[in-house]
Amino acid sequence: MKSSLQNTEALLPERLTRQGAGLTASEQALALALGRDYPHALLESATALATRTGTSPSTVVRLFAKLGYASYAEAQREARGEVTALLQTAAERAPATLGAQRSLRECVDDALLHDQHNIQATRGELDMAAFEAMARRLAQAGGGRVYVLAQINSAPVSAWLALHLNMCRPGVQELDAGAVSPADQLLWVRPGDVLLAFSVSRYARGTVQVARRFRDAGGQVLAITDGPASPLVPLAHHWLQVRTSNASPFHSYTAAFFLCNALVSAVAQLRRKSVSEALARRDALWEEFEHQIAAPASGRPAPRGRTTKGR
Repeated sequence: MKSSLQNTEALLPERLTRQGAGLTASEQALALALGRDYPHALLESATALATRTGTSPSTVVRLFAKLGYASYAEAQREARGEVTALLQTAAERAPATLGAQRSLRECVDDALLHDQHNIQATRGELDMAAFEAMARRLAQAGGGRVYVLAQINSAPVSAWLALHLNMCRPGVQELDAGAVSPADQLLWVRPGDVLLAFSVSRYARGTVQVARRFRDAGGQVLAITDGPASPLVPLAHHWLQVRTSNASPFHSYTAAFFLCNALVSAVAQLRRKSVSEALARRDALWEEFEHQIAAPASGRPAPRGRTTKGR
């Protein structure tokens, strides 16, 4: 699905072409230099860009305002995204994302700018048909187990998804967690089981192997990944795209958690009655466990009918 953001916010070369006739002589000289060296020209500060191109910082600011950017920083965010999309490792992304003269305040502002754009772009590109199909499949508690997997740096996404899906439906299991290896956890995969896999570049080989094993066993693969080139896409029955660009060498997972939050929210909505009942039982269980823990510490006996042993 095409992004609404992509439809309304063209990249710099297209904006320069559209606006070319309305530029002053100094702006045209700057535009020519930008066109020759896009996107790398935008990885330096506005002052450095002005010095290198023989213009002034005010000309740089004026040109980008004419081109429809909210700020020079917004144009830099776009350029970083274009450069880093082609780079797989944090080491490769470092030169393109770590500004030599960037202040710590700019680090905060750049992180906010990237995460806002990641969320907006992820929502704009969202394939609602795939999203609804995934939510409805995950909401089918009688349709087999749900296995959740995200490896290496993405592991917190898997933990969050498994934790919250488990509150919405039975039969949720996080792969690659605990003492049992993924290979042994996959021993009893059956047709009707579901794998919900998350992976972004640089893609974990293990996640792709598990997805292939699910397909071979007749299970269904649902994927969240960063683009159609992901090796998970050919294996997935349904997949969703998430943006992860950042002003640092590391992927941002803010939009990933946004998308996972939306997916869990949809599952909870589809199972609203059973989820409300499950959460009430969960509150009762937590209260029982808290009483058992607190009683010995306070010197009071545990409540009648309860014991602090054997748990």
